[in-house]
Order: sequence, then structure tokens, then C-alpha cells
Amino acid sequence: MVCKGICVRHKAMKPIGTGRYSIGQKRCQVCEIFLKWDGLWCPCCGYRLRTRPRNSKFKAELRASNEIDKANSLDVYEQPPVQAHQRHIAHKRKH
Repeated sequence: MVCKGICVRHKAMKPIGTGRYSIGQKRCQVCEIFLKWDGLWCPCCGYRLRTRPRNSKFKAELRASNEIDKANSLDVYEQPPVQAHQRHIAHKRKH
């Protein structure tokens, strides 16, 4: 398991304002590089890619961003039924 230099084609740029793992980047420990890659194994050396941070500070940040994303996706379902019905009626009146 040696870096062959193939990984530089898949090198990921550092995001601004968010974490690397939260946007789907993965890290190879052998090549010591963050990749934008869909698989679980490094395309260069074949080593297993890390998909979660090791540092507790960054673990907490990832957990918080995942909870926010989950809350945003469930926000539609958490409306009281009366409000949802009123919105539906108002939308029908427009069209």
C-alpha cells in the first residue's frame, strides 16, 4: 500500500464555512490527502478511506450539522395540521 500519485486527480479543495466530512469528502491515511471519491477505498493505494473525523471537536461539529440537516428535512412534517391545511387552501386559491 504505497501512494502511486493517482489520488491527486481526485484531490478535494477545502470548503469554507463547513467541515470536509459533512460535504462528503474522505481522507486517505496513506496518501495523506482529502478526496472527492464515491468509493470506500482509495483509488490510488487501495487503503480504506476515513469518512468521519477522529478529533472530538470535529466529531461534535459533524454531529451538530447532521442534526440540523435532519431537522430541516423533518420541518415540513412538524407543522400543526391546521396550519398545513390553511396553507394548502391558500395555495389552491392562488391557482
